[in-house]
Amino acid sequence: MAGLGSKKDIAKRDLNFFAEFTAAAAKMTRLLGYGVVVGIVVVAIIVGFIVWGIIRNAITQSAINDLEALLASDEYAGLQEDAVRLNSELTGFNNYYYALSQMREQVDKIPAVPVELTNIMEKSIPSDSYIDKYEISQTGMHVEGYTFSYYSALNFVNLLNKSDVFSLPVQLEVQRVDPSTIGSVETFIRQDGKVNAINNYYHFIVEGLLVSEVHVSVSNYLRTPDGKGGFVISSLGGVEVEKYKAGSTYEVNNIATYEQSGVTYNLSQVAINRATLAQDKVTQLATDNKISGIANDDIEIQLYYSPAEKKEGEA
Repeated sequence: MAGLGSKKDIAKRDLNFFAEFTAAAAKMTRLLGYGVVVGIVVVAIIVGFIVWGIIRNAITQSAINDLEALLASDEYAGLQEDAVRLNSELTGFNNYYYALSQMREQVDKIPAVPVELTNIMEKSIPSDSYIDKYEISQTGMHVEGYTFSYYSALNFVNLLNKSDVFSLPVQLEVQRVDPSTIGSVETFIRQDGKVNAINNYYHFIVEGLLVSEVHVSVSNYLRTPDGKGGFVISSLGGVEVEKYKAGSTYEVNNIATYEQSGVTYNLSQVAINRATLAQDKVTQLATDNKISGIANDDIEIQLYYSPAEKKEGEA
């Protein structure tokens, strides 16, 4: 009986083993099925991307072919030649305009005498004085005359200094003279027959520097490498001239870049009154985007620009 029971136990264990093996095999089969499905999906996605890339490349290539065909057509055949011709014409117009503006600059810099100066002199002459001669130039005034009183000459100069047509105080020189040096004795006989007993005569000289305006002229140039280590200089527009009162502050703004016909140029060199500035100073001026200073005399500013460097990928 014991031996029979042992055989049953063995048979039972065998049945349990086969059942577990069958269950494990079924589970593995399901997992393999899932793996196959996932693999098929991944492959389908990859194939979809490949097909989409091929279609996209085909569309892009077709657009490129159409564009190349358009550029090769008669409509665009001479486009490059037209661009070169128009650029040459623009350079010629710039140079012509620059020449005209230079002539205008010379005219603008000619100082003008204040028209009210003669009226100021007439109102300032004392009643016991007279002007013998005077000379007015573009920059100054010279007056000579005579007076009976030393203080009348001082009063004349004081009135002139109160006007706003002189840049510095008017200078006066007074010297007593012998009446006989002025004229004959008849000169001193009045119309009523009485003799002019005043024998003190003073000769005065007045020198005045007229208020002058100084000019700040700005010129813009294109500075292009010539391929031989030098540069080709051409004008960008004309000369711009601004008037300032002597001793005042001038300022030129927006100098960092220059734009013409849709092309932007960067400041690369600056010269003031023909003196070229150091590169670090030019960099600082470009950062500040302006030039300023005191206008004590006429100032010429030359701004040189270079084509902006193209970024990677730009045509």
